[in-house]
Amino acid sequence: MSEENIKSLESVKVSINNMIDKSNSDPDFGKFKYYVNTRWEGGTLCKNQIRRAHKLLVDEPASFGGSDLSASPVELVLAALGSCQQIMYSALASVRNIPLDECEVTLTAQLNVRGLLGLSDDENIFPGFSSIKYETNLSSSADESTLNKLVHDVEAQCPVMDMLTRNMKIEGVTNINKDVDEPS
Repeated sequence: MSEENIKSLESVKVSINNMIDKSNSDPDFGKFKYYVNTRWEGGTLCKNQIRRAHKLLVDEPASFGGSDLSASPVELVLAALGSCQQIMYSALASVRNIPLDECEVTLTAQLNVRGLLGLSDDENIFPGFSSIKYETNLSSSADESTLNKLVHDVEAQCPVMDMLTRNMKIEGVTNINKDVDEPS
């Protein structure tokens, strides 16, 4: 494990242990609220403001009429899943003192454009992904049993995996012809 990885895992370990301590002493701690505002910039380009501090462009490839200036929304879902798994590996490995030398997740997914464009009456053709596959490569000197437990716990505790596999209530309101203020 590189010195840089050791230092970064120590920082993660301190932060995670602080969250554990605060969660154990205050049941209301950790009910985080996330904020994203997305604004259409024309064509298929969208500008997202995340936590009012981070900006993220989202676009589509030319095959979908976009300028390919950034990843598409569905690619970001895959990136979110892979990144979340890697963060969970880092977090859990650090608090369990499991040496983690390398963690790489490769994801692929299937999407049928006929569902997206409403071109099929087949109830088995969806607008979104019909499947997601991932392959994780871990490198660690820990024993196999420890690593198998880590894999199990990451897959059980990964928030993005949970959101993608659990039925979740999503509510929305659409305002038509109403002025919307720019986020500050």
